[in-house]
Amino acid sequence: MCFSVSAVNSEGKVYSFKVGDVIRIKVFGKKSCSSILLCKEFPVTDECESVDLFLSADDTKSGEVINKPKDYWYEIELNPHTEPQTIIGYDEDGAKIFRLYPEGKDI
Repeated sequence: MCFSVSAVNSEGKVYSFKVGDVIRIKVFGKKSCSSILLCKEFPVTDECESVDLFLSADDTKSGEVINKPKDYWYEIELNPHTEPQTIIGYDEDGAKIFRLYPEGKDI
């Protein structure tokens, strides 16, 4: 799974990511922010206005076989270790949903 993330600064202008910025996605249990399913960081290597985040098949396995879609919540932070700013997350529209779909068990 690959998707692009962009941000808007406090003046309403598109944020320009800089070399050295870090984007972190954190996926956690629905209504259980301390139950972390996935935490993955993506270093910015070129100045750009959007960053591609790639999640592998291993990143999106919950550890258990599911028989129906399962919802988690997620957030995306900019520079979580130095100047943490949530750029996508719970807001006036509610939680951001990360949905896993069933897939067959590996043998």
